[in-house]
Amino acid sequence: MTRLVARFLLAAIVFLSAACAPAATPPAGQTATGSAPAVAEKQPASAKPAVAGQVARVEVLRLPSADYGSPTPFGYSRGPGYCRMSFIFDTLVWKDSTGSFIPWLAESWTKSDDGLTWTFRLRDGVKFHDGKPLTSDDVAFTYQYLTKHSWSPTLPDILKRVEATDARTVRFTLSKPYAPFLGTIVGPAPIVPKHIWEKVDDPRKYNAPDAWIGSGPYVLKSYNKAEGSYLYEAFDDFWLGKPFVKRLELVPVGDEALALKQGQVHAGSTAGITSGTGEDLLRAFRSDPRFATLDAVGEWNLVLNFNLSRGKPYDDKSFRQAVAHALDLQKMVDQVLFGAGRPGTPGYLPESNPWKNPKTGPYPYDPARAKQLLREAGYVDKDGDGVLEGPDGRPLKIQLLYSGELSSPRPAEMIKAWLAEVGVEIQLKAVDRATLDAMTADGQYDLAITGYGGLGGDPDQMRTTFWSQSKSKSFGRVFGYRNERFDELAVKQLSVSDEATRRQMIYEMQEVLYADVPVIPLYYPDSSFTFDRTVFDAWYFTPGGIGSGVPMTWNKHAFVTGEMAGLKIRGS
Repeated sequence: MTRLVARFLLAAIVFLSAACAPAATPPAGQTATGSAPAVAEKQPASAKPAVAGQVARVEVLRLPSADYGSPTPFGYSRGPGYCRMSFIFDTLVWKDSTGSFIPWLAESWTKSDDGLTWTFRLRDGVKFHDGKPLTSDDVAFTYQYLTKHSWSPTLPDILKRVEATDARTVRFTLSKPYAPFLGTIVGPAPIVPKHIWEKVDDPRKYNAPDAWIGSGPYVLKSYNKAEGSYLYEAFDDFWLGKPFVKRLELVPVGDEALALKQGQVHAGSTAGITSGTGEDLLRAFRSDPRFATLDAVGEWNLVLNFNLSRGKPYDDKSFRQAVAHALDLQKMVDQVLFGAGRPGTPGYLPESNPWKNPKTGPYPYDPARAKQLLREAGYVDKDGDGVLEGPDGRPLKIQLLYSGELSSPRPAEMIKAWLAEVGVEIQLKAVDRATLDAMTADGQYDLAITGYGGLGGDPDQMRTTFWSQSKSKSFGRVFGYRNERFDELAVKQLSVSDEATRRQMIYEMQEVLYADVPVIPLYYPDSSFTFDRTVFDAWYFTPGGIGSGVPMTWNKHAFVTGEMAGLKIRGS
């Protein structure tokens, strides 16, 4: 609670520092309620914020970087890669500082009473970077192309038909009502130019210069995979006007906080997932009036995955529950994150998610209970070597896959020590992040520590992660888990329009996961982001994350408008 209060106080200070600036029109399409469009009710066309000419544009914004793949809709990896791609390619709707869906390429939309038909009206005059107009044909082609090339496993299950009814109107026909349609299908999907991609048979291997042509606010000028550097320049013919930030330079650095302090970059994580930066450095930044810091409850998790498809002991619920009781997650938060985070829960969703079931907290640290569960399940130390043998006679000697690039080695080392206390021998295997992602996506592990964000978004992510029929191929995939009740609820909640009814289903899904423990989220790190306010100070965390839930501050809405929550941050 102290950190949350500090967060809001900081936000107030940032706003007060801009008190000399006049109030501005709310960001494009922002509504007072922040709700999704009502049935058959048009969203208002967004007014064009008057940015350029009223306040000084930022010439260069330099940010810390690493390689997250080619920034095409088919080449990026992980959430940071999505952000890099989003600067180039636009979506029909987007999110602002409130987390609300706002009109973006689409100026309005309607939904039929039965929830099966959605109609989007595109803006007039939108251009791709090569000067060609963006029309409804491009939108219809995009969804057909994304479906064909498995951009998302959800698309073929939900989309029955996407068609252009005129040059500026697109109609989506769904195979069944789908509650998270805006957040899962419309919000994240980048619209690509048909005249380029219709000629491409294998989009994941396509990296010709025109692969980076979109309609977004920035044009990619260079990308160096070896260095992990990206250079973007503003697209001055962008439909919303000239972007507030003219040039984005993404450069590789060692320590983000140190690079920020030395002026190599203008913003960076100061209590991030991998750096482990302590409170002393945060206080140093906060005592310098040149810097400001944003804190938020985390929407990312470091998670311990069991590969249930490998049989015992991994598919044994008692074994997984014992592991959960053997881990002192609060101690892990204190020692790895310096207290800047929350212990994880097998219920999966963090406190930051409004759909979180308050009954599903962390398992209590209880080694005695862990030993009891293992003993009752038939795991005993028959030869007295300190390592339990299972009912099949095999010793519990298990390999744990992890990457020091994703987190420090400390969580893996702590897990090894704690499980040794209850008779489970862990053999650590360290790999680089790319190898970890590939091996976890392919199921090449016994236990694995991985991590990903998006946990503050729509709770349908639980279905794509744990549903036994899920076609997800991501590194967060859970292999071999099946619970009939969870599967039933996962499907039913998709078509429920009443929020209270859907919430009860989502709550029960979390209770099933809590009891079954198919994964153990180890912790949810608090997000702490520090920036040089003399360069650019319109930063914000997007509630629920960018796109389908990327928990980063790199929202292009801020870079384009220079606005936060409808107020000018910079003086005129």
